[in-house]
Amino acid sequence: MTAHIEVVRGIYIDRELYHHFLEHMREGELVRMFESLRRPPSRYYVRVNTTLIEPPTLVARLRGRGLEAHLDEYLDEAVWFPVKGPFKVPDVGRYVVADKYAAESVYMGANLYVPGIVRADGVRRGSEVTVLAPNGMAVAYGVAELDAEEMHIRGSGIAVRVIKSMYEAPRVRDLPEYAEGLIYDQSYPSMWVGAVTAKYSDGARIIVDMNAAPGGKLTHVAQLFPGPHIIGFDRPSKHRQLRETLRRLRMDHRADIFLADSRLADSLMPRIAGRVDIVIVDPPCSNLGVRPKLYERKDMRDVMALASYQQQFLRTAMRMVRKGGIVAYSTCTLTELENELNVVSALLSSEGAHLLEADIPVAVGGWGLDEAARFHPHVQDTPGFFIAALTIR
Repeated sequence: MTAHIEVVRGIYIDRELYHHFLEHMREGELVRMFESLRRPPSRYYVRVNTTLIEPPTLVARLRGRGLEAHLDEYLDEAVWFPVKGPFKVPDVGRYVVADKYAAESVYMGANLYVPGIVRADGVRRGSEVTVLAPNGMAVAYGVAELDAEEMHIRGSGIAVRVIKSMYEAPRVRDLPEYAEGLIYDQSYPSMWVGAVTAKYSDGARIIVDMNAAPGGKLTHVAQLFPGPHIIGFDRPSKHRQLRETLRRLRMDHRADIFLADSRLADSLMPRIAGRVDIVIVDPPCSNLGVRPKLYERKDMRDVMALASYQQQFLRTAMRMVRKGGIVAYSTCTLTELENELNVVSALLSSEGAHLLEADIPVAVGGWGLDEAARFHPHVQDTPGFFIAALTIR
């Protein structure tokens, strides 16, 4: 079994991955970076759907209901709410255990829904309960909406209505503005992918999103570029989620969705191969930049496998883009293997490939690639994120 190092409480990486990080930072900074992952950023962001409402109008509407909403200093379509906490979570001696992903949402103030339940021994409807993550960490206190038996039988619905959580942010998906399609809850660094493409691709006619679900970047470019033909690829298992995003934001007509492996996009769509103006690549990654992260265990072997997988999408993207077009590559992770080294591989394997300046005022240059952009969680107080813009000349 591979030996792991607990960098901070609950976050383990194997020794090879640990030394991979130490090639670019001191041990103290590595600890600070991973410690920041255990907390949410101090701002919770949403993207305004500017095809339906202007950001100042939305902010005024939210403030009119007592919500503390703010326009971002750099991105016109970005609005943020302050994240409050940490707070002490009452221990009432009766527990509901949530899975990792549900626990991380509840930690931020979301209600606990039935699909996220792991265990709720002896819990009755109306009981006060403490919600635990699988590692035993208390993340919230609330009231059970169902008996334990119902929690395990039902497929949907609220299991625990949260009263006090470790951190508090607006329950965005409960807002009427969400139901009306006026906002999309998207991380701040992720919004910059659209901003970077907009800088270089004025007059775009064809846009391809190779990893389209759940639809954040696809719908962002749809509002930034009202005219182009937009094509989204993703797996059949994600079709419903992607379609729901398009429907809610009233963009059903804006994109053609293909349920196919986009690594084969150039052979599936030979008529547009080499003619696409914008290709967006945001492939599956190790997710090491996602916040908050209550616990994690990652191995170098898994990271290397993911990097190889990501390179396949990038190589296809470089064949799809026209000369002078742009490939926007992004991940929500922190390793060089999945970020800078993948970009270098694409530059070396694609004739005429060049790296463009990402030019994001709130980010820093990627390790060894000043033109690329990194969001460091312990520096910018955002999720960890990487963005690079490539072109063919």
